[in-house]
Amino acid sequence: MGPTQIQSKVQVGLDMDLRIRSASLPVSLQEASMRGNMRLEQLLQHLQLSNSSTQPVATFKMHVWLDRPLRDGKDADEWKPTESEAAANIDKWYQAGRLLFPRDSLQDVRDQLRKPLKKGDSIYVKAFDGSIYEWLVKIGDIKTHFEPDGDTGEEKSVEWVLTTPQISYRSFEDLKRLLEYSLSRAYCSVGIAHRMIRVGQEPEPEPLGNLNSGLEFLDTILRDWEGSEAWSGIKSTLSSLNLNTKIAKVIGMACGTFTPTLECPGSRRSAVQHALLLTLTSFLQESNLGTGEVACYVQDPGYSKTDRLVLEKSDIKALEDPEGFLEMDDASLVFSCGPNICVKEIVADIARPSILIWCTVKEEDPESPLYVFFAPVVTLVD
Repeated sequence: MGPTQIQSKVQVGLDMDLRIRSASLPVSLQEASMRGNMRLEQLLQHLQLSNSSTQPVATFKMHVWLDRPLRDGKDADEWKPTESEAAANIDKWYQAGRLLFPRDSLQDVRDQLRKPLKKGDSIYVKAFDGSIYEWLVKIGDIKTHFEPDGDTGEEKSVEWVLTTPQISYRSFEDLKRLLEYSLSRAYCSVGIAHRMIRVGQEPEPEPLGNLNSGLEFLDTILRDWEGSEAWSGIKSTLSSLNLNTKIAKVIGMACGTFTPTLECPGSRRSAVQHALLLTLTSFLQESNLGTGEVACYVQDPGYSKTDRLVLEKSDIKALEDPEGFLEMDDASLVFSCGPNICVKEIVADIARPSILIWCTVKEEDPESPLYVFFAPVVTLVD
């Protein structure tokens, strides 16, 4: 079955797509933006994704250090391309269909990050140019950079210590946009960064949350969502489908932290996204669209401990990056609304989910996303 074009309008708002595609159909990201498009027209009132919403958005700032990789043991000064050469190569390889995010590359990086890494170890990643780049593990290294003083506004030197290594993703647009800042990572669509904290400071304590209040909050949002016209419309549309493959898993990417804390009453917009995942899972299990048991997974580095406990109690399994992507296959439904990483491009390279629900693919995505639930502050070293 090819992509199914759905013309009906469901009252759940914002520019969203619901795409149904065959697992065997090689649909590119550009084609996906034009096919199987279902505009969900009033999602604002339910998913609460408007910037003007009075509901709080839980935004986490994670400071990240992105260093220069080695290639064949050599520093970038010995091999990095010119800006024009790099831009031409990126265009040529991308137009030829070369993948930015091959599944086997993500699996390999995942396996390396699972090991007990220590300072001086290396993580090897295959880049867009086909070369293997070496990223040194620098846990414990001290880095200095300048930032405005909160009182005077003047630049001051601040020392940071590097901690956990993590994956850094760069889309096609990001690779080209960042060429003027860093040619050493010109072809690194997948790289390794380090989280960092200020020297002399303990990591910021996680906001205190209460499991019971978190469960009650999600349950209240869930009951409201279940009775909404939005969910009724989505069910009606899904019921009309005739899929070749039964859905075995629902996967939510970057749905955001949502449980209440002492400082925050909880993010409704994020909670509604998790409520949608729960209702999708139940609906698929009870219909002929899903298998007898449909698993529900989520991936978001911004989840708090309370979020994770609530998710566990709600039969949603929180996965570490990049496990959410690696779970995707032709028997999955994938949902992602307003992520601040290149979810669309990663999915296009590694999987053909039967159903995709995400923000409408536009010719040019805004450089600064409207909806940010997790905001990394990246320090680049060329």
